[in-house]
Amino acid sequence: MSTSVRVMIADTRKDGFDLLRIGAIRALVLWRGFPYVFQGAMLGVLLGLAALGWGQVPPAGVPDKLFAKSNLVTLLVWGLWWPGMVIATVLLGRAWCAICPLELVANVSERVGRTLGFRQRALPRRAASGFVALALFAAMQMLIPGGHLHRVPALTALVLSGLLLLAVATGLLYEHRAFCRGFCPASLLLGSYGRGGVLAIRPGPAETCRACAGKECVRADRRDRWTARSCPSLLNPARLQHNGDCLMCAECVKACSSDNMRLLLRRPFSGADARTARVPRVMTLFVMLVSGFVISELCSEWEAAKALFGWVPGYLTAALGAKTLGGWIEGIWTIVIVPVVLWTVLGGVVVLLGGARGLGDAWRRLALPLAVVVAAGHVSKGLAKTTSWIGFIPGALSDPAGSVRAAAISAKTIPSPPALVSLPVVGAVAVVLVAASVWLGTREARLADPDRLSARAVPVLLVGALFLAILTGWLRGG
Repeated sequence: MSTSVRVMIADTRKDGFDLLRIGAIRALVLWRGFPYVFQGAMLGVLLGLAALGWGQVPPAGVPDKLFAKSNLVTLLVWGLWWPGMVIATVLLGRAWCAICPLELVANVSERVGRTLGFRQRALPRRAASGFVALALFAAMQMLIPGGHLHRVPALTALVLSGLLLLAVATGLLYEHRAFCRGFCPASLLLGSYGRGGVLAIRPGPAETCRACAGKECVRADRRDRWTARSCPSLLNPARLQHNGDCLMCAECVKACSSDNMRLLLRRPFSGADARTARVPRVMTLFVMLVSGFVISELCSEWEAAKALFGWVPGYLTAALGAKTLGGWIEGIWTIVIVPVVLWTVLGGVVVLLGGARGLGDAWRRLALPLAVVVAAGHVSKGLAKTTSWIGFIPGALSDPAGSVRAAAISAKTIPSPPALVSLPVVGAVAVVLVAASVWLGTREARLADPDRLSARAVPVLLVGALFLAILTGWLRGG
């Protein structure tokens, strides 16, 4: 019997409190309008932001970072929503997916395609494995240093519009929630960061599911219903064991005639969940890629660390005389070179300690525990960004374009809004988060595979120590 199965059996009776026992929550989840009303509201916001940001660029003479804080589109999308989604995913699991407007767009498009007679195919294997989503996520990360995506409303509007069109196209051409399962750029982040979330949909007693004659949660003839349909993600709700793939849409809860599906509030990283010692290659590559991005983001809050991290791409840009390509060189450094160097060192440690057969094997064994530490670093940056940008909301609401206000702040005719919380205070919180993540990451490695735990624990400690070293600069005020 595998370790993951032993853990699940040991903790089955203490896996959390069923929120559906609360009448108001049960009524909301079973309501025919859930989650469509919330998705529709989010779709309205998305369309409004795409329209508002169309054609807007930073004015001459105004720093683009200041303009991004002053413009309503970039402020809401990159200053509040993106870090908020990262934080919510780590805390709550894939709760965002339940209200994501792109799922609604893809859902409606899939139904329109069937009505129009489109030949909708199964999701291609490459997309189903996650490699297309990984490529899209990497492209967006390259656009941050290369095109200042997060500071240019026009580019943000193009990306939002492109995602809407992609959701429409995949809905028309493919079946069974293809956009969410294979094309969503955030899907790997949601799946890897959300595994330890305190919310989870899980089956009740296994005997009830085995005795169920209707099997409504998996029946193909119920998949096209608007509500109480079988799992649109092609999962088997009766066998859910982790948060990686469940979008928490609660359709299985509505469909279950035995009333055996639960919405659990649990401890973080519940011991009842299944773990795998060697995660899929695509998740490994995602955690590797995002680790470089998170290191870059943490360094950005401390000038000394920022200068050190950016020295190599800065030197290469100057040596090549390619100033216009500097951002793209920085992007390659951040999401390719730094992760490869870091993970080669970490994987080498695991191999030397006898914890893996080679680098590739070591990387796959490290991805699950290191995802916990990387996520904590990402949450730390999200807190720093949100608390420093949130003060710009009143000004952005009165001047959505932000040009006039940004110019006035740049000229020092009006003051820049102060941070809600100082960087040293955020740094202190971040130190606690990262320290906790090291413990949790080591625990994840043990639950997945207790053999040669020390070989995988050392890299977790090393990455945690690296993050804590950077955070010392935050404690000094950057």
